This record gives sequence, structure tokens and C-alpha cells, in this order.
Amino acid sequence: MHPFKLPQNKIDWVFLDLDNTLWDFDANAKEALKVLFERHQLQFHTGYQVDQFISLYEDVNKAYWKRYERGEVSKEILRSARFTDTFQLMGLQPALWPQNVWQEYLDICPLMPLLTPHALEALSKLSQKFRLGILTNGFEETQAIKLKESGILPFIDFVQSSESVGDAKPNKSFFDLALSRVNVLNINCLYIGDNLETDVLGGVNSGILTYHYRYLESNNHVGSMHMGNCFCSTLKFDPTSSEFFGGCVENLLDWATLLVEPQ
Repeated sequence: MHPFKLPQNKIDWVFLDLDNTLWDFDANAKEALKVLFERHQLQFHTGYQVDQFISLYEDVNKAYWKRYERGEVSKEILRSARFTDTFQLMGLQPALWPQNVWQEYLDICPLMPLLTPHALEALSKLSQKFRLGILTNGFEETQAIKLKESGILPFIDFVQSSESVGDAKPNKSFFDLALSRVNVLNINCLYIGDNLETDVLGGVNSGILTYHYRYLESNNHVGSMHMGNCFCSTLKFDPTSSEFFGGCVENLLDWATLLVEPQ
């Protein structure tokens, strides 16, 4: 167990991940994929049910994102191949592959409205005391649409995407660049994100007090939507040994309230 840690230094900036920390990427992506599944009659052509299609796509997409973050594939390859590889695994004949389905997905998904619980309330609370920044590995244009359409943007003072700077989380250089651009020291900011490797590892290694947001994990068991202790047993490294690991957060508003109004 690792206790939730409040900052000891004066905090000027709070940085947040976007996908699955504020904007519910998994839920919104599922809704967009359902639209595409029905639009292109994939059940008729393959015998797959919609949940099977989504599960397969998610596995393929996750693998491509890891390769993209390591610089092994381009944005263009990621966007298209995650669909064509999925169709191939489904046994769909190439002649029946929907043309430009990747663009359809990008047109639909960023407009989906689902946020993580209390995301806007937490941002409203945090903005009373801190300046707020988004650090994301997502695509610049897509993330800009999400921020605008979701209602998140009015609370945000700074956005840095991996595409815009040619670098990505968890690289320390990505975080260092963000700190330099807003002229803040690592000891005077906080970071929160849902991904153990890109967010937690990246923030901790950059000397930023970093919190692990566990909303998606907490959905798997009843009565856990609270902020407090956790044990990150799935990590390849142990964040609890670092002075820069702040603990785990399962309720953004509770976390934000404690930061703004410490007990």
C-alpha cells in the first residue's frame, strides 16, 4: 500500500492526461466502432458480433499505439492498419474492406461526449487555484476537437501533444519540454494520468509528483470509487519506492478538492 500524498511545495501547475483520464476514450471509441460496425454491415459479411469486433480491434489498436509511441510506425500507418489488420483477422475479404474507414472513425469518435466521472467538476475546482495543462500522446487535430466538443477546453491553459512536438510520453524529454514551455519547475507542478507506463513512469522519472488515475480499473468492482490507497502490482517498476509517486486516485473530484482545500 502507498498512502495518497499531498504536495509539500507550492503548486503552480497541474498537468493532466486526456484520454481515459478526463475524456472517456474507451467508452467513446466503443460507441464510434458500433456505428461503423452497423454502417458497413460487418456482421453480415463476417459473422462477428459487435462486441467481438470491438474486442479484436482494441487488441490490434493497443499494439499499434505501443509501436507508435516507440517511434516504430507513423501516424498514417497506425490510423489505417489498425482497421485493415482487424478486418484481415476477421476473415473479411479485402474487396469488402470499407474504404477510408479510418477517416470515418476519426470523424465520429472525437465528437462523442462521454467523460470520466466528475471530470468537469474536478477541472472547475482545480482551476480555482492552479493553472491547468494537458499532456497527451494523441493526435493534435483529434485532441483539439475532443477538448472543444467536450467542454474541457475552457479550463485549460496549455496543451502539448506528442504529434506537435515530435516526442512522446513516457520520455523524460517530453515532460521537460512541457515544463520549459510554461516556465515551471518540476517541484512546483503535479501530474495525473491513467496509464501506468506512459503516465506514471513518465511523470515519476521526470521528478513530478505523479498520481495514477484508476477509474477504469475501479469500474470492475463495486464500492471502489474513492480516492485513497492502492497497490500497483502490474507495473514492471515499483512506483511506491519513488518520492515522486503520489498514490492512486479513483475519484477526480475528491482529489481535486483535497488539493484546493487541504484538510
